Amino acid sequence: MTAGDVEVIRGSLNSRKAVAFDGTDDELQINAQAVGLQVLADATGSFSMWIMPDDITQTSGLISYGVAPAVAAAENLLLEQVAGKIRLYGRTQAAAGFDIITTNNVLTKRVWQQITIVKTAVRPNIYINGEIVAMTDTVSTDLTAWFAEFVNLDEARIGCKTINGEESEFFDGCIGAVKYWTRELQPREVIEDYKGNALLNDATHLYSSWGWDEVLTDAGVGADTAVAVAETYLSGWTSPWSRLLELNYAHANDIYHSIPDSNGLVTTAIIKGA
Repeated sequence: MTAGDVEVIRGSLNSRKAVAFDGTDDELQINAQAVGLQVLADATGSFSMWIMPDDITQTSGLISYGVAPAVAAAENLLLEQVAGKIRLYGRTQAAAGFDIITTNNVLTKRVWQQITIVKTAVRPNIYINGEIVAMTDTVSTDLTAWFAEFVNLDEARIGCKTINGEESEFFDGCIGAVKYWTRELQPREVIEDYKGNALLNDATHLYSSWGWDEVLTDAGVGADTAVAVAETYLSGWTSPWSRLLELNYAHANDIYHSIPDSNGLVTTAIIKGA
């Protein structure tokens, strides 16, 4: 843009406290949580996290557990986005495990959506915005595998994939509240969490709770503080509109806003300065 050019941005004001990732080398390290969950050796458990991807065409790690390179055989547990779908992959030392992907595309670019994984005694299930979705079991060697069978996990990341001590598949966008419970959530509890409500016995079973409330501290039982790597940063209250405004990089002489319309979208016109 040159001086006088106009950039128009239009997006939702639906905001969440979040961490921003650039899709190149940003990540949050949560190794202490991986070690803690390994000690607990849960057979069931539940994750939830909010994501707002800037790119849904790429393959990106959302939360990932792996092992140091010294371990002879690969072992990992990975939640990732793949071309608009959500994939959950788990592999134990015996090469047994699962590879589950949503049957349909479930993600929308620059829209906040909550992903929840509930590992029952039978299998993991994937929920989007509080509702279970259709899944395809690409691999179902051991659908019951969970932390009790992943015996060597010692590192974990939010915002990328980690395997054999190497990071890849960096996420481009923002990630909101991330939680892990040491028990299976019931469908009604998945909805309550989606609504932002606390659950019964959270004081006992909510092992991890990163709300990104100005800090990277874990408010859960595990109390595992995340460590930011590269340009990862707390982005405060982040909405699709504010994310677009940030990515625009326009130095403005004037900014004009319209009143949000019936769809909750606001339009901003930026006239670039010299």
